[in-house]
Amino acid sequence: MWMVIGEQGGAPADVAARAAQFAHMAEVTRRSPGFIRGWWGADGDDPGLTHALVVLDTLDHARALKQMVEKNVAGVRLRLMEIGVEAAGTP
Repeated sequence: MWMVIGEQGGAPADVAARAAQFAHMAEVTRRSPGFIRGWWGADGDDPGLTHALVVLDTLDHARALKQMVEKNVAGVRLRLMEIGVEAAGTP
């Protein structure tokens, strides 16, 4: 599995506007080939930054999502990470 890690500045200060932005990002990304799971949220130290973590099944799908976002979103910084180990806590 692969993860696309994103960081973008210029997040809306209004909580409702930011939630709407995240919902839109999630809906668009959910339709990407190979999508498994994703998270979108504001930075805890700098509320002007947002982060996205999106897990995809293959490197090709991760690269395709990265290219699509870079083409359509200004000021975003994206990295690809191969997921080597997964751990989960107990409920």
